[in-house]
Amino acid sequence: MKKFVFILVTLFAGSLLAQKNSVVERTFEGSSKDKNPTLAKRQIQEEATRAVSETLIKEIIGEAKYGRNKALIEQKILKNSARYIPLSHPGELKQESPDLFKMSVQLKISIDDLQSLLLENGLFYESDSTPVVLPLIRWSDKVGLRSYSWWNESEGSDRSGKNFLMSQNQSFESMLKSVFAKNQFYVLRPVVLHFSEILKEHRADKWNADELQMISQKLGAQIVLDGEIQVIKSADRSEAYVIQIRISALQVQNGRSIAEVSRNIETDPGAFDAVVDRKLKDLLEQAGSDLASQVQEAWSRGTLGSSLYKLTLKGRLPLLQQEAFKEAFKSKAREIKDIKERLISDESLVFELDSLISPVELGKKIPDLMVSPYRIVFDSSRESEIIYKIQKESDGGNSK
Repeated sequence: MKKFVFILVTLFAGSLLAQKNSVVERTFEGSSKDKNPTLAKRQIQEEATRAVSETLIKEIIGEAKYGRNKALIEQKILKNSARYIPLSHPGELKQESPDLFKMSVQLKISIDDLQSLLLENGLFYESDSTPVVLPLIRWSDKVGLRSYSWWNESEGSDRSGKNFLMSQNQSFESMLKSVFAKNQFYVLRPVVLHFSEILKEHRADKWNADELQMISQKLGAQIVLDGEIQVIKSADRSEAYVIQIRISALQVQNGRSIAEVSRNIETDPGAFDAVVDRKLKDLLEQAGSDLASQVQEAWSRGTLGSSLYKLTLKGRLPLLQQEAFKEAFKSKAREIKDIKERLISDESLVFELDSLISPVELGKKIPDLMVSPYRIVFDSSRESEIIYKIQKESDGGNSK
């Protein structure tokens, strides 16, 4: 007998505080025309898992990417739903007619585990493109009074006295390419690709944010490694040197720092090129691996492309409801990546909001939400801040 399943899905945003995990609740209401109660119940539960999973996956990766990867999602995600759905609780199976059963199913979904599974299968981001990283590292030898940066070099420039720094830069670029590739990032090699010729009009030692964005877009990079590697004399030992590394990974879209490394290390006494080269090999690999790890973490959280805003709640909210509010607010918009407390007073609560969309857009998307027994109602927004009012339902909706 051919079987039909009729689906009515009602999704209720909820929140559940779990250890180091973001868990949301969804309620599914479905029906089946299978005359066997056991089979009808199984069908509705399977459809609950599928419908809720598809809705959340589309929220995370976008409709377009979902459509392009339906087969992969079916094989790798939906068939492993037990990894991110720790609880699927069926309600009472009700027989509406001789050939129609209805039932509701309550599911708890671990968003962190779902995102991890999507990440494992290369599906976590809306974009299918490989993230491109551009190194913009300045080298400075304060001992020999020489400096080097690849964008200040041209094919015919005088390179005398800079060979050591140039060699170190090329080795660093090669190492960065290797460590970032392990996390599926592509690091450009400006010296090998002769990018200095492309940037003939840009010879500044350091660029401002607008110039950095323009140059990065011109070279096709989403992430810039901006920083300096400097060598100075040791203050404590003669013929020894101190290597200082300061590098930040910036997302080009808004100039936000997503990773930073800072290292200070002293060499053994000896000839400059020999002792500095020996110490740099280990130091640069450590710094590069640290950067790659931090950038990967930011990317896996989905924070690349996001910006930090101020979220203010006017009024008082008990501690338990504060935690519930953060979870509920995040569950309302997949573009929200993180919420952290910044200031708590009798008059208001201030949070740091990490979001892919602006406060104005968030206000439209989340006009209000319930954190029982309180209602959080949108008040106003501006370029860098969104403001809500706290109301208690028992007080007739008056602001606290």
